[in-house]
Amino acid sequence: MYLNHLAEPLTADAPCGESLEYDADYLALEEEVQGKPEVEYGSTLTQATAADWKRVHHLSLALAERSRDLRLAAHLTRAELNLNGFPGLAAGLALIETLLADQWAHLHPQLDPEDDHDPQLRVNTLASLCETAGLLHDLRTTPLVDAAPLGSVSLRDIDLANGEASATSDSQSPSLAMIEAVFQQAAPEHLADTLATLEHAWHSSQRIESLLTEHVGFTSAIDLSALSTALRRAAEVLRQRLPATPVDTPQAVTPQARATGASPRGEIASREDVRQTLDRLCAYFAVHEPGSPVPLLLQRARKLLDLNFIELLQDLAPDGLAQMAMVSGVRDDPRSDD
Repeated sequence: MYLNHLAEPLTADAPCGESLEYDADYLALEEEVQGKPEVEYGSTLTQATAADWKRVHHLSLALAERSRDLRLAAHLTRAELNLNGFPGLAAGLALIETLLADQWAHLHPQLDPEDDHDPQLRVNTLASLCETAGLLHDLRTTPLVDAAPLGSVSLRDIDLANGEASATSDSQSPSLAMIEAVFQQAAPEHLADTLATLEHAWHSSQRIESLLTEHVGFTSAIDLSALSTALRRAAEVLRQRLPATPVDTPQAVTPQARATGASPRGEIASREDVRQTLDRLCAYFAVHEPGSPVPLLLQRARKLLDLNFIELLQDLAPDGLAQMAMVSGVRDDPRSDD
């Protein structure tokens, strides 16, 4: 990874250099990372502003050239994610992993010799990788794919479309059809590259937690599963949307494919194939005929796929449900198993 030189020893006598925590640039970095909170003076409201990630990157990179400090690596990792996307995140996590593996004895912040070499400052630094309003928020809003002119898609966009997150006053929830349209417009090789990058980042997150546990013991280590879970989920989103391996002929279905229920490309052999086909149809209209009402009907059909006959009747013709109950003698809740 392109940041790993920042884990190399600086000198034989002082592999990690001096601590720069009282350096003017270090103090400026710590202030910049916080951004500026919302401030109200009388009737005047000044909106909160996020960190200037270019400045954070510049300061943390310059300081990291002079001192091997876990705090600088954490700030640099977040700046890399905000400026360079998932490749930046993977590079930053790889740097942290290498520092833990190669420089633990001399790394800043130093272990406290007056408190039985307490590693708490280092543990707290790594815990920042799982802050919901920090790096995890940035990860969820970083584009997984960007396909002009349709736009980009992030984990947060997917959550909004599925109703698992709430849109802010100045943002809109994208539709599932539009999300699928963006993925279909993206080059498969780009999706594959991003998937590989996310897998590298995931492996680094696992290794970071493992190394920390080796150094400080299980009881003092921390759980980084929030980070690794988000990375694994992002990778799975891409994996599901990568093109299937082409099949030369309809007969060329392997025993393994039969065992897993996979069908040749283009053939509809399962209910899940039907769902994916409906999604592709919605995506087509979103791109080529955005004003068409057809996707509304297709999405309605998709929602009906898993309903039984009574549930279908209740959804499509609720007035007929009472007549059906009278004729059949069934008066239970249509969703009851009895």
